[in-house]
Amino acid sequence: MIVLDHVSKFFSSKSGDIKAVTNVSLHVKQGEIHGVIGYSGAGKSTLIRCVNLLEQPTSGNVFIQGKESTFLSPDKLRSVRKNIGMIFQGFNLLKTASVYDNIAIPLKLLGLKKEDVHKRVEKYLDIVDLADKKNAYPNQLSGGQKQRVAIARALAQEPDILLSDEATSALDPETTDAILDLLLKINEEFGITILLITHEMNVIQKICDNVTVLEKGEVIEQGTAVQLFASPKNKTTQKFLNTISQRKLSSSLISQLNLNGTVVRLTFIGENTGEPLLAQLTKKFDVQPNILTANIIELKNDIIGNLVIHLTGDQEIIEQALQFLRKQNVGIERLEGN
Repeated sequence: MIVLDHVSKFFSSKSGDIKAVTNVSLHVKQGEIHGVIGYSGAGKSTLIRCVNLLEQPTSGNVFIQGKESTFLSPDKLRSVRKNIGMIFQGFNLLKTASVYDNIAIPLKLLGLKKEDVHKRVEKYLDIVDLADKKNAYPNQLSGGQKQRVAIARALAQEPDILLSDEATSALDPETTDAILDLLLKINEEFGITILLITHEMNVIQKICDNVTVLEKGEVIEQGTAVQLFASPKNKTTQKFLNTISQRKLSSSLISQLNLNGTVVRLTFIGENTGEPLLAQLTKKFDVQPNILTANIIELKNDIIGNLVIHLTGDQEIIEQALQFLRKQNVGIERLEGN
């Protein structure tokens, strides 16, 4: 659906080229929600603007629905963009136009008949649950309602692809959850492919199928959401995960508990999260597990459980116990404390 092949984007300045995006490749499959996460300055916004070619890549190629789109003429590019909707962090609504007109005006510019414009506006206002606000103006709406109008405006063009540029970062947590639920509904009911950028790990957690992590304009990690949450390889990815679950024991806690022995993080995926494996461990082996931290992360399509435990006992028996857990498909990561 969307393929970026070694895409780079450099900007010229008096001090030299600024490398916003460097050699980025990603593949967004039809019907999936693909998240791109990174800190400020990672190149996320530049990358998403390369997808709809609001920014022309310095090098590399962009393919939309199997067609090379990087160097299209303006007329052909406009045709491609008709199939790509976009929602923004700042909503980008016309302040002097009603909710109805904010959705209708782009459709009129596309040349739709008046009756078709009306049908689409009514349809998509109903989908985003704002039918009663069609005569209101943006300054009469909450932030979440403004974003719903922006989503309805993007959907009204009936695209196959929806780009989301930090669409929830200006919203409070409760409103963010409501907008994410709406994006999930859109993806599931209409089969629209969604590529979103964010710096919020809870956004990735709730709705994404696959994830790309950016740092300083480069891809540092890619994989399914389950893979990244269960076994993050890069330190930046691990830092993002720390924002929603404690993955690192503080030195003060280690000192306070005087952890002599073996400290490990156990990761359980899917059905394993409900298995009493620690109980089995104490029955089968002469080891004493002490739970230090525990949490369950609910993803779009799976569940991941994390336990950090301190094991005491004979070291050889501890290794046998850990081998038993590995055979049950439990991820094991050794932490400080040995």
